[in-house]
Amino acid sequence: MNPMNSQPLPPLKERLAAIAAFLPRFEDPDFSFGEWSEARKSESGVFTMPYFCYSKGADAFVETAYTLGWITTDFAWPRWAHSPEAIRLRDDPDCMGHATPEQLSRLLTVVIRQERFCEGSLEDAFTSGLLTNICRRAAQLEQETDDTPEEETP
Repeated sequence: MNPMNSQPLPPLKERLAAIAAFLPRFEDPDFSFGEWSEARKSESGVFTMPYFCYSKGADAFVETAYTLGWITTDFAWPRWAHSPEAIRLRDDPDCMGHATPEQLSRLLTVVIRQERFCEGSLEDAFTSGLLTNICRRAAQLEQETDDTPEEETP
């Protein structure tokens, strides 16, 4: 079940394909994940602090992750984000090359949920190549996954 809307999740292969579909866009050197707004002061003296404005492509990625159940609610993601496992997956391409669907789900949960507490962190995950690496691994897993029904996996 999708923890966000209690609807059944599509098969894993379809869910992997949806994330992998962002790979060409994320690898395109002309793709922009978004940009920071400028601080402003209104005529009445009210300041508006800068904020990050995500591109349509970035918004679509986040929406896809939520809609297809990649964002999970059943683990302590802030603690896991600092675990040796999470750090290896984030920093070691060889480790990411062996990531499971559950590990991809956990990474996506961390980077997307973290944005609510630290604006711009999702863009940092894109700039560092982490989101592209997640998409790349999803594409590999999609190729390795057959269409037979599987147990529910995040």
